[in-house]
Amino acid sequence: MNSPVLLIWTFLSILVSALGTYSFIQPIWIVTPNQTGSFGLISTCVTVLDVVSQDFGKQRCEFYGGYFNLGSLPSGAWQASCTLFGGGCILLCCGAFLAVCTSCIPNDAVKSVTVMAGYVQFIAVLVMIAGLFIYPLGFNSKFIRKHCGGGSSMYNSDQCEVGWGLVLAVVGTALAMFCPVLSHYTDMQTTDLL
Repeated sequence: MNSPVLLIWTFLSILVSALGTYSFIQPIWIVTPNQTGSFGLISTCVTVLDVVSQDFGKQRCEFYGGYFNLGSLPSGAWQASCTLFGGGCILLCCGAFLAVCTSCIPNDAVKSVTVMAGYVQFIAVLVMIAGLFIYPLGFNSKFIRKHCGGGSSMYNSDQCEVGWGLVLAVVGTALAMFCPVLSHYTDMQTTDLL
């Protein structure tokens, strides 16, 4: 019989890997002051303001440079952040996969798999935190100054606001901090908790 901690850890592992991956692909990490544009780690959205265009007023979203290429991101800080946060998301997905696999393996092997998954999740959290701290260093790029104002600098986006994609990334990473801790207590039974 699976312990309640194992079930909670498995559910949380799936949840944080989904939150992290979803926030990674969202283009709404930074929003321009007049809500006509938004920027994410790998893509951007702009509102078409050309009056003669048939798409006037619609949002057009695309990768920076038209297709995904790490070199087309607006700053070196965003390239590093993309690599770190994206790598952390991949590691969280690996941890979630291992958590789901615990329901398919013999009980005597569950503890070693959960501990290994916990270490993978611990590394993922550290890498994602590093990516989140590096991201605002890119606010001093020419690209952000063009869209957010000349006063933007590291950790200051001037007139732009934080979007829900960045908030979701921070919340997902904060929740992911519990996964490595829970992974070490997955063998606890209900009677141990009372």
